[in-house]
Amino acid sequence: MKSAATKLGRRRSRWFLAAVAGAVGLLLAACGSGGDTGGGRQSAVGAPVQELYAAAQAAGEDKVVVYGIKGNACYDRFSERFPGITVESQYMVGETQARLEQEHVSGQNVGDVLRTGSTTMLALTKSGILTPFTPADVQGIPEEAWGPDHAFVVDTRRVAGIAYNTAQISPDEAPKSWTDLADPRLKGKIVMPDPTGPGAGLSILQELLQTGGATDDAWLERYAANEPALIQGVQPAIEALRSGEYAVMMGGLDQMTGPPLAEGSTLKWVFPVTGASPVTGHFIGVITNAPHPNAARLLESWLLSEEGQTCLSQEGNEYPVRDGVPGPPGFPPLDELDAVTPPRPVDYTELERQQKYLEQFQTVFGRSR
Repeated sequence: MKSAATKLGRRRSRWFLAAVAGAVGLLLAACGSGGDTGGGRQSAVGAPVQELYAAAQAAGEDKVVVYGIKGNACYDRFSERFPGITVESQYMVGETQARLEQEHVSGQNVGDVLRTGSTTMLALTKSGILTPFTPADVQGIPEEAWGPDHAFVVDTRRVAGIAYNTAQISPDEAPKSWTDLADPRLKGKIVMPDPTGPGAGLSILQELLQTGGATDDAWLERYAANEPALIQGVQPAIEALRSGEYAVMMGGLDQMTGPPLAEGSTLKWVFPVTGASPVTGHFIGVITNAPHPNAARLLESWLLSEEGQTCLSQEGNEYPVRDGVPGPPGFPPLDELDAVTPPRPVDYTELERQQKYLEQFQTVFGRSR
């Protein structure tokens, strides 16, 4: 009898493939086929933040609802900077796209802003569920950071590390490089978020293979031979590491999630990892027909501003996307790390790449569907 986790993994994989296929198919359709965004698919330059703030106040917009990744102290700083507007963060992982599609069709919109990964952003953009928007101040934001129609943009970057449990493996024996994970002595001792469906596991292996270094297809085969446990979700994988069921973990561990693991526990975080520095982006976009449209645009504008990017870096430990803003304290600059994943345009070819890697990982790990 298949476990609930296995069934969930298969449902998530089917959703992912459907999203990829749907978005790629939509790419071939007319570009103006998206939903009503109040101005077509062209992105007009937004008003300065003070004008957006005044408009939000005049409209009685007292909050902005953010779906996706967990919030941080910068949401509080935003509310201090713009009194009367609070940020309501709703953490979502696998259900984000279905939730927004349901809201869009029913007209019962709750979410204002989405912050998540590229797959969901691309699919929702083609469905017209994300609306084009370009803040007034985008100086220093690289052009390759923008998604199609400027419906979303990278707002921060994260670099992956490795964690291990000192109760199971000594610091001398713990892996220091990505290639160490393919060492046969670690067979049966590694846990990671499942890379055969959408999520952190897929993202990190894709980025590692794209660095062009030692983590190539041959390395992937050796790593898979170590039979890592593939678990649905980052937090369940962390708990399996913390309990001592496994000695080492990769996937979903970056400068945000890694350091807290070592606080008062037997877990240790390895960063930077020798050999490669897989970088993943987090994206932000305004949801079409947002209940608080001015507040939504205000939040995106502020998070991309020098002030907002500095907050995300200095208080959120995120690597900023805006040029000239210093990186997170205590972490090396991106250009000093080994084999950093090169930036690439966030377009619909990304969905095709992800589908290719998804199918490769399903085959390598023996989970073809």
